[in-house]
Amino acid sequence: MRSRKKPEREVDEDLVTRTSWVNAELAYKHVKKGKADGSPSALWLRMHIQRYMFKIGGFIQIHCGKVLFVGILLLSLCCIGLKTTSLQTDVEKLWVEEGGRLEQELEYTRTTVGEGRGTTSQLVIQTPRADSNILTVPSLQFHLQTLLKVVDISVDMFDVTWKFHDLCYLPEFPKTEGSFIDNIIERLLPCVIITPLDCFWDGAKLLGPDHSVHIDFGLPIKWTSLDPLGFVQAYRAKYPTYSDAALIEEVMNKSGISRGYLDKPCLDPYDPECPRSAPNKAERSVPDVGATMTGGCSGISTKYMHWDEDLIVGGVRKNRTGHIVRGEALQSIVQLMAEKELYQYWSESYKTHSIGWSVEKAKAVLEAWQRKFTQVVNNAQNGTNGNEIYGFSSVSLADIMKEFSSLSPTRVALGYVLMVFYACISLLRWNNGVQSQSGVGVAGVLLVALSVAAGLGICAVLGISFNAATTQIIPFLALGLGVDDIFLMAHTYGENSANKHIDFNDQTAECLKRTGVSVFLTSVTNILAFLSASIIPIPALRAFSLQASILIFFNLFSVLLIYPAICSIDLYRKDDKRIDIFCCFQSFAEAKDTVIELQPPKHNDLYDLKEPSPPPSYNDSLPPSYSSVVKHNTVARSLEEGGTATTLATPSVIDLPSSEGIFSCRSRSLAAVCPSTTSSRQCLTPAHENISCAQRFVRYQRHILNSNLDSFARNVYGPFIKKAYVKVFSIVGFIVLLCVSVYGIVHVKNGLDLTEIVPKHTPEYQFLTAQSKYFGFFNIYLVTKSGVDYPNNQRLLTQYHRSFQSVDKIIKREDGSLPNFWLDLFRQWLQDKVKHGGQWSSSNAAFTCVVFLQPCEVVFASLCKTSADLQRSFDAEYAEGRVTQQDWRPNASDSAILAYKLLIQTGDVDNPIDKSRIPSTRLVDSEGIISPDAFYNYLTAWVSNDAMAYASSQANFHPEPKIWLHDALDRDFKVPKAQPLTYTQLAFYLSDQTSTEVILDTIKAIREICDTYTDRGLPNYPSGVPFTFWEQYINLRFYLGMAVLCILLVTFVVLTLVLLNPWLATVIVVVLTMMVVELFGFMGLSDIRLSAVPAVILIVSVGIGVEFTVHIAVGFLTSIGSRNKRMTMSLDHMFAPVVHGAISTLLGIVMLAGAEFQFVVK
Repeated sequence: MRSRKKPEREVDEDLVTRTSWVNAELAYKHVKKGKADGSPSALWLRMHIQRYMFKIGGFIQIHCGKVLFVGILLLSLCCIGLKTTSLQTDVEKLWVEEGGRLEQELEYTRTTVGEGRGTTSQLVIQTPRADSNILTVPSLQFHLQTLLKVVDISVDMFDVTWKFHDLCYLPEFPKTEGSFIDNIIERLLPCVIITPLDCFWDGAKLLGPDHSVHIDFGLPIKWTSLDPLGFVQAYRAKYPTYSDAALIEEVMNKSGISRGYLDKPCLDPYDPECPRSAPNKAERSVPDVGATMTGGCSGISTKYMHWDEDLIVGGVRKNRTGHIVRGEALQSIVQLMAEKELYQYWSESYKTHSIGWSVEKAKAVLEAWQRKFTQVVNNAQNGTNGNEIYGFSSVSLADIMKEFSSLSPTRVALGYVLMVFYACISLLRWNNGVQSQSGVGVAGVLLVALSVAAGLGICAVLGISFNAATTQIIPFLALGLGVDDIFLMAHTYGENSANKHIDFNDQTAECLKRTGVSVFLTSVTNILAFLSASIIPIPALRAFSLQASILIFFNLFSVLLIYPAICSIDLYRKDDKRIDIFCCFQSFAEAKDTVIELQPPKHNDLYDLKEPSPPPSYNDSLPPSYSSVVKHNTVARSLEEGGTATTLATPSVIDLPSSEGIFSCRSRSLAAVCPSTTSSRQCLTPAHENISCAQRFVRYQRHILNSNLDSFARNVYGPFIKKAYVKVFSIVGFIVLLCVSVYGIVHVKNGLDLTEIVPKHTPEYQFLTAQSKYFGFFNIYLVTKSGVDYPNNQRLLTQYHRSFQSVDKIIKREDGSLPNFWLDLFRQWLQDKVKHGGQWSSSNAAFTCVVFLQPCEVVFASLCKTSADLQRSFDAEYAEGRVTQQDWRPNASDSAILAYKLLIQTGDVDNPIDKSRIPSTRLVDSEGIISPDAFYNYLTAWVSNDAMAYASSQANFHPEPKIWLHDALDRDFKVPKAQPLTYTQLAFYLSDQTSTEVILDTIKAIREICDTYTDRGLPNYPSGVPFTFWEQYINLRFYLGMAVLCILLVTFVVLTLVLLNPWLATVIVVVLTMMVVELFGFMGLSDIRLSAVPAVILIVSVGIGVEFTVHIAVGFLTSIGSRNKRMTMSLDHMFAPVVHGAISTLLGIVMLAGAEFQFVVK
């Protein structure tokens, strides 16, 4: 370390005007001695912080190379953690409230029912050109052609070709004892496709089969030519002894399977395959598409496969008679088995015996098919009428979110290059290459970039998963906040390096001593702000908040320890007169300059440098910025040698009022010490009219090159803001803005559309836009849990079901009543009036669709042999003597025999049969209560022997009752007892869910009912997409208020503890509160909906605001003089770093506008 000669005895102007900023220890001693006024406790705390910062800075300057090497090495090692990064794209795991009741409910469903069961839904939506009707024959034919391409999709995996028919969901059908008819039915059984084409004969083209089925008494048949009922009747006529044909005919009649598609109109009556029985075949007329779709469409079963019009047609307009006259969207749903169902379906097949078949491989096959499905649908083109068609599956959503959630190297690189460019330009001194600081600025930005990468690496090591918020926001936000402190350090470093009162060996120590408190204060406040944001229990945002706080900590580490080492190295560059970034080149300009001093010795020479007294009154002239050490009146003239002679005139000195700051002086006149002098400008400057154009141009050039933010703050902004009318106008303006903001807050609406979490300009985005616009239709389930005594709580369960009658948006039957649920169907089967209620209906939510024929491994061997009216049949035949207390006669019916077996069940596993219960016991008593003793025995019989009714109820019992098929010839009277139920479902459908407000009102109404019955001893909860993705908004404002309150309280406490000035902390907190209110109000005025993301932004805005307000406040607090003087001094010293920091943060935020996700952009 080279030694430097100490400066002559001259007082640093900053020391006598900003004493506690420069040297809090000196200010503390003067206050303790009574020579100045101030807060001893605040000065004592700042003195100790400055002392530690000074020691750290001194150590760093001495060992700057070592510190820089070790620091960069540590950050680089932390970056290795990026290899363990895990990217979370599961929407449910990102946006479901963590630790809340919804997460507990979903976990209960997963553990009870399991994952990978049921079906998956692939959705197709077709929309027309703007303001046109899609209910036309060409539009439907385009829809048909697209779906035909879908059913032809096949994928090759594991050396096996998987076709659509291998993966699709097939409805169950009764099996018989004859393999011949079973083989025909299995080959004809169609995949379930919910589509508006089912209203027309053309919908049969989607059902196949792939190859025509040949039978021994007719022509090859497909669904386009099949009359199912006529086929069975013909079979019965040919084989009258085959009894199972009658069984199948009864099943078909019961299910509404009659003539298939033969009686439906054809889209093209001239189609050669259009059957003669089609209504428009004879007249060759074009069908009325709207009228045909009115009321919905039906598949092969008119009772159990009916698709509501709200599900398949969107944007509907009807005439006075209720017929559809216009539609704006068509929707079809293709059903596939889930992975577990697919695995079980093929597990014992020869097709998979050699490939190591597993659930994982089944899932891989499904995902490959789904990806190809999306590609095929989205690539479909229609060049005639301009219709658009979009395909959607859960796999395509996961893929697209994973792709766009990944870090974009191009955008990150572009953002950082832009920041480097700004740092280079903003810290560049055009007129002084040696004192220019572009290199320090560029190095600071690169250091922050490295610290961001290191922080993300540590986040990955800690197991904090990355998501779209992390990859899209964090790199730019952390860069903007980190560069703020870099600018403050660079600004102070520039001032100190040009200050001859600071010894060369103390430059870094003084820089850290002066700025360390502010940097530490703002960073800690920001860390606490982000930690407070983690109060919002949304996993994606909690991870975002934790990652942001860790990154800011790494920025703090880099700025306080590593960046001073960079500044220390730069000191040697300046000392060696090397040019900024081009440090390989040395500057010789200063050697040619001559400076002529024309002023007497300064009055400061009369004071002791080691411990000067606080200053007397000074004029309003401000201390120099880092761009100009001392401002003099000068006259420049050219020398013959090519250099420049600069004449400095003595500045005038005027008295200044005493200080009111944290450290203020006792009055002491300077006039007696130093008389005023006269400026020599008049003697040295020629008359104005004698200045040449060249000289004037040189003067303007110098003025432009010396112009910067410091001179703007000193000469323009500071004097302007001191004026009284400006202060009044500012206060009134902010009060008006605050009132407008409060008005805006009232109009803030909740909501985060699904389109906002999907990248724009993707087919998935277009699909979700159309889906939310035209199909506000959701299915929900009301789940009852374990701990319910179902046999003895049947009344309560029935009341629970009926209570949802009050929810307006639940779809009801034409008479206004709710659809029957499983207990109603169970009771009706046991009584004398079973009604296999109503029609099947379906709905779609963003990612799921109702499955109407749930897969169940039930053999329907005696489905129709057991009549629906068990109790009535038993009573009649018991009276006739065909059934007795001990047995039954050969002429007893199947229904009476089944009723007999059920009536003698006791429900006691030790004594399961008691024939003495006949005839006193009833299956269902007069109040509609099923016999509690044998309830679970009856349940087993119902699920197995009335499987269609059980499937239609969508009860989804768990544990699943055993299969017990009634056989009238079987003399075993025991009916297995089902295990107590731990999971049941009540299925409902919601309509008109077009906005977040409507959905939230529905959620609240349903939740209120569920909570009421939970308190009454019926544990239950709702399930479905509306609850998964919208329930977070119910408590969001509460969590937001708590988080904002916490961060404001934390900010107040931190500022009070560090500054020991509660009044200043209160002022800052009030300003921050105003900022939050104004930002919240702006959201309402600009129609930005409140979701978890804007909620975090509101909280983060407090941390960002701290960066700016604290610097100005600390500058004001540590200045000496009147309020106006302290204000202008604060602006003079802090305006440049604050503006540079604000612009750098803005640049970081502006880069977010290029994000793919709308919730990030907004």
